[in-house]
Amino acid sequence: MIKHGSYPTPAVHGEVEVSARSRLIIAIENYIRSRAPGYLEYLDIICKKLLGRGCADLFVDEPDKLRYILVDKLSNDIHTVYFIIKYLFLRPILIKLDKLDVEEELTSLFIQNPEKFKEKLNQMLNQR
Repeated sequence: MIKHGSYPTPAVHGEVEVSARSRLIIAIENYIRSRAPGYLEYLDIICKKLLGRGCADLFVDEPDKLRYILVDKLSNDIHTVYFIIKYLFLRPILIKLDKLDVEEELTSLFIQNPEKFKEKLNQMLNQR
C-alpha cells in the first residue's frame, strides 16, 4: 500500500483523478472557450478528423502536427497562426507560470521550430 504523501496527490476533476498533463490540457481548453467561444470545438473537429486527437493534446504532445493543421489546412497565414498560438494556447500556461516575458520567444519557436518549442515548454513546466 502506498502511504499518503509518498507521491504527489493528483488533482481531482469531478470524481476523476487528473494528471498534470490533463490539468494543462483542461486549462488550455477552458481558456480558449472563455476567449473565443466555439473556436476550440471548430479546431477540434478538424484535428480529430485529420489526426484523431484534440488540438490542445496536439499542442502539448505534437506541436509540429498542430502547426501543420493550422498553417497548411486552415489558415495559410502565419500571422493568424501566430495570434492563435500566442493568445489562445500559450497565454493560459504562461499566466499560470508567471512567465509572460517568454511569450514572443515561445510563439516564434512554435512557428519556426516546433520540436524546440516542445523542449522549451517541457523544461518550463518541469521547473515548477
